[in-house]
Amino acid sequence: MTISRNVTDMTTRIGDFLTGAQGDRSGALSVLNDILGPLPAPDEPSMLEHRAEEAGMLPLIRSWQEHDKAPHADESTIHALFRPTELERFSTQTGLSEQAAMKILREMLPSAIRHRALNARAGWQPETTADPNLH
Repeated sequence: MTISRNVTDMTTRIGDFLTGAQGDRSGALSVLNDILGPLPAPDEPSMLEHRAEEAGMLPLIRSWQEHDKAPHADESTIHALFRPTELERFSTQTGLSEQAAMKILREMLPSAIRHRALNARAGWQPETTADPNLH
């Protein structure tokens, strides 16, 4: 390994530490949910479900939706389910290095998919500014 590579790796680790890459995940979860788009619905599968089906990974997504505390995703799964521009967006918007962003995505994705499925089943919808009682 070259000296410049060592300096870059050290700088990345320091930056990830300073941005809380090992701690608070709420901002990362917000970015992830934004990338994932609308919650899944019976007649309207999510973007991730479509991609999982194309990649032959829909059973994995269904497993995450049904089971709490699923094992972390592996890096190849993340690359199969997300486009490079989405991974870059996640890294940029969270302020994390690509390496830290990948680690967090691997840890967060199964539980995020589980929570999204539970919210979809409960009929949760984002708040709107219009009050339906005003009509």
